[in-house]
Amino acid sequence: MIHRSDALPRWFLPLLLLAWVGPGLRAQEVSMVAGRMSSDDGRHSSYTYQADYRQDFYRNLAASVAYLNEGHVPGHHRDGVALEAWVRLPFDLNRFSVALGAGGYGYDDTQNLPAGGSADVHGTAPIFSASGTGYLSDRWFYRATLNHIAPAGAMKVNTASLGIGFWFGQAQKPIPGRLGDTPSERSYATVQEITVFGGQSVVNTFFSPKGGAFAAEYRRGLDRHIDWTVSLIYEGNPLIVRRSGAATQGWAVNSFFDDRVTVGIGVGPYFYIDSKHPPEAGSRNPAAIAGLGSLSLTEKLSRHLVAHLLFDRVLSNYDRDADIFLLGLGYRWP
Repeated sequence: MIHRSDALPRWFLPLLLLAWVGPGLRAQEVSMVAGRMSSDDGRHSSYTYQADYRQDFYRNLAASVAYLNEGHVPGHHRDGVALEAWVRLPFDLNRFSVALGAGGYGYDDTQNLPAGGSADVHGTAPIFSASGTGYLSDRWFYRATLNHIAPAGAMKVNTASLGIGFWFGQAQKPIPGRLGDTPSERSYATVQEITVFGGQSVVNTFFSPKGGAFAAEYRRGLDRHIDWTVSLIYEGNPLIVRRSGAATQGWAVNSFFDDRVTVGIGVGPYFYIDSKHPPEAGSRNPAAIAGLGSLSLTEKLSRHLVAHLLFDRVLSNYDRDADIFLLGLGYRWP
């Protein structure tokens, strides 16, 4: 997780999310809010911040994806991604709206171990939210957000945040059922693409060791808004792991600005070998499998060249989760 003081700056992942859903996109709201969190029992409190992308489908119905950081309390550094559906109620000629949301929250919690070191605890929880949005102009708005996160058997949290946002839509709300700013119902599918990446990996412990990371990716569109990738990944040598391997992912993608900008969310398995953690005695197979979740932003530079920004989160089963931040140059054909 990148919210520890010796990891990458705390604003990097929200900035990446804002870049991922940034100026090339339409028919959506992007907001950044910050405030306070407290545990349900009142024993702990800290800061919180949230980067949110909300997509309208109908006048009163929307969906959102958000990165949520719950701050630091003794023994816990928890953050994650929330997916929610929203019911929106407009007031005052659409100058103010109230929305109620509910969905799922997948989190990672870096916890202290009694014997020293730390553990990466993965979990899911229901999340219930309410927001009030006031439109300052045709584009800018302010937003207050309340969240209640209620994992079973773990710390329950309430957050209250206030911030600003920007509407990237066209003059009118989006046409029901249509995503992006594609002017027609034509299908979009990614052509074949090979990209080479370089960047940095950060292992999710309280000491956040880092390493130089590299990757190569082959991407192909299978159908409208569906991609498939195969990747080779080297996470560098951040002292406590030395991991490399191959991954395959399915992607939900969308294109904007006449297919000049493409964004996507990918998930799939990561088959790796960690030379710092050899197999147990008697085991013949040193390979293991981790989950890999990714966000991508691709901008077309010319007919064949693309710039590619990629964030990967590796979800291991032995307290060695990692975040990988990559920038690449790709070639598309035909």
